[in-house]
Amino acid sequence: MTSFKPGFLFSKSMDKRAFAGLMIIETMLAFANTFAGSFNVVYLFKKMDLELWAGPVYLMIGFAIATLVSLWMSWKPHLDPRNVMLAGLMFLMAEYACFLLFKDGWLISFSVGVMFGLWYPLFWTPFNILMAQMTGKGDRGVTYGAFFFVWPLVTFFAPFLGGLVIGWINYQALFALGIVIVLLTAVFVVAYRKYIPKDQMMKIRLSELGPRNIIAVLGEGGFEGVFWIGVTLVAYEFTQDELDLGILFSLFGLSAGIMAIILGKVSDRIQNRRLFAAVSAIASIPCVLMISLSSNLNEYALANGLLEFASFIMPVFIFAILTDKWEEAKNDSVLTREFLLDIGRTTTLALFLVVLYLGFTPRQGFLLAIPFLVMAAFAFEAKTRPTKLVAKARHADHVG
Repeated sequence: MTSFKPGFLFSKSMDKRAFAGLMIIETMLAFANTFAGSFNVVYLFKKMDLELWAGPVYLMIGFAIATLVSLWMSWKPHLDPRNVMLAGLMFLMAEYACFLLFKDGWLISFSVGVMFGLWYPLFWTPFNILMAQMTGKGDRGVTYGAFFFVWPLVTFFAPFLGGLVIGWINYQALFALGIVIVLLTAVFVVAYRKYIPKDQMMKIRLSELGPRNIIAVLGEGGFEGVFWIGVTLVAYEFTQDELDLGILFSLFGLSAGIMAIILGKVSDRIQNRRLFAAVSAIASIPCVLMISLSSNLNEYALANGLLEFASFIMPVFIFAILTDKWEEAKNDSVLTREFLLDIGRTTTLALFLVVLYLGFTPRQGFLLAIPFLVMAAFAFEAKTRPTKLVAKARHADHVG
């Protein structure tokens, strides 16, 4: 077992394989989630006859549970990311299985919410820790941009394929295939485990983050809570055809992913990330207004495409700012970020639910994103050396 200094997780020969392995794992999971997961809410509406306001329920439950899981991770003496990621994937398979096993809409919604709340932090927190540990200040922006780019790249075709499966066969085939893809992802994690570090420690440290960055991360999470459910609900207002929805979901975001890599490289050179984060957040506000005013599918597709483009780089650079700040305690920056994001997501999903329950449209509910985008623009990047938390963090970055 080899020990490495903070910031240098792998030897040079291992680094390329570690990076490639994480990219493959993320790509496989992104495909499963956008192929099948894009239609979770649509299934609840169309097949289970749930009210429109019931759409945010399972995500709200999920992120509330995810907040508690983050607290549990902070209390644990250490975690093995390999086993935790596998556990997360098992819960994701259980989430899709709920759609196959249960016939009551509300039972599906609540059970899926619980499974989602367990799989999401158990997989993504260790994954993001591994991603952060492979970066330094000189390449962090472009590396995060590359990892974030996987989702819009896969989303360009996966939901369309999901819509085809529903049209040709049915929803049950879609969710069954989703389980198979997640299982293959788990197999790849097992096969790749010797390149994944073990014995990791992480703590939630709000005091070292600073009030501006706490506000910014809560704002980012709040925007995501509205965006992730709002995109589907507004699309469903204009069309209920699964193939049309799949095509619509596929069109959003590809160009934004390319821009994230380019700007990430620029930010690495000039070492100014908060400028890009603030511009992204503020530029997203008029796009939200356009969505709220859209009157047909074409107008909505244009507005949402612009929002994807404007907002995509915001989380890339806020994430990079936090990791820059805690260069010697990256695990803590990742867990603290996830904890705050989940609080923001839960808050706006609850607000969205209330807005829909009161009879407002999803397009009107989208306006909830605006104050949270303003909050996200508060991200602060101190022009000083990274905060040192060596005595507190006590991370063991090992490969075994």
